[in-house]
Amino acid sequence: MSGINGCRKVLCVDDEANVLAGLERTLFEHFEVFTALSGASGLDVISSSGPFAVVVSDMRMPEMNGAAFLSQVREISPDTVRILLTGQAELDSAISAVNEGNIFRFLCKPCPQNILLQSLEAAAEQFRLVTAERELLENTLQGSVKVLTEVLSLASPIAFSRSGQVKAYVTHMSERLGVEDQWKYEIAAMLSQLGCITLPPETLSKVYAGQDISAEEQKIFEEHPEIGHKLLAHIPRLEPVAMMIRNQHKSDICNTADETLLGGAMIRLALAVDRLVASGTKIEIVLATLKQQGGFDQKLLNALADYKAHQQTMVIKALPVQQLRTGMILDEDVRTKKGSVVISKNEELYTAQIERIGNFARGIGLVEPIRVRVLADQNLH
Repeated sequence: MSGINGCRKVLCVDDEANVLAGLERTLFEHFEVFTALSGASGLDVISSSGPFAVVVSDMRMPEMNGAAFLSQVREISPDTVRILLTGQAELDSAISAVNEGNIFRFLCKPCPQNILLQSLEAAAEQFRLVTAERELLENTLQGSVKVLTEVLSLASPIAFSRSGQVKAYVTHMSERLGVEDQWKYEIAAMLSQLGCITLPPETLSKVYAGQDISAEEQKIFEEHPEIGHKLLAHIPRLEPVAMMIRNQHKSDICNTADETLLGGAMIRLALAVDRLVASGTKIEIVLATLKQQGGFDQKLLNALADYKAHQQTMVIKALPVQQLRTGMILDEDVRTKKGSVVISKNEELYTAQIERIGNFARGIGLVEPIRVRVLADQNLH
């Protein structure tokens, strides 16, 4: 089976062993063929050996007919292309299955070999196109998010530092609530402060420290979710993420039927919790206080009830710039020799931050060594 890859895996399901043997003989030179004698067995094969590019099923089978089986295949493996084999007497039900179950094609039995092969080739190509498009979109999306995250980390280190903790809270809530497309909520949390790149650093520092700010400063701060929304709204697949960011300052109780309102409510709660925890209050007391005050959805507060900060075996090291590595966490502000903050305490180091630190070190100079938290077994060489 030289040249066969994941786009050539086919599962054939029929309750007659001789039919499956005939399909194997016909297809083995062209596809990687798996077989099952019932719908239930077919689902087990998908679970253990999937994903499959194509699933071919007979219509008339005991316990679970082909239409019902392929409907379940669609639920557990939506990218898999589905083909139904049917007899002439079952034509009406086959047509109904195609219309209702989004089946790619149905073939009448007995099916000529050339027609079967042509149909499977078309189905395999359909699977390849669908998966290739999704992978392209996902890679493009990941690249876009990475660039935006690094822009935020460089333009506004204090905002980026806060976003990391907000993401941790939102991830925990979304896991406890069992939301679909959890990645949307996590990206929205990570980029929730993106609009802050337009704010003066001193204003942002006062806001995050809970200090009094002027009416003008308050106005421009309240505009940052709308700015973040505008920056993201035209990136494919990030439209709902942009709306979550836009909704983060809404005071409404979250609406679980609208993912953009739910995401905004999660971010809003995460920001409130982070602000109080950063002031030195234990999270248990913070959650109890917010429950008493009202204004936050009880489901979200309950989802954070068992939140524990991620614990790793980490040690503090004082290192020269040359030994900084991605994944380390700053245990102090990185400052120039004149006292200006280059990157804030508690920020995790990525490639962009390390390059920024290196550029400052080679230019106007930094206060070294720099204190960081590292995994106890991390290689520093």
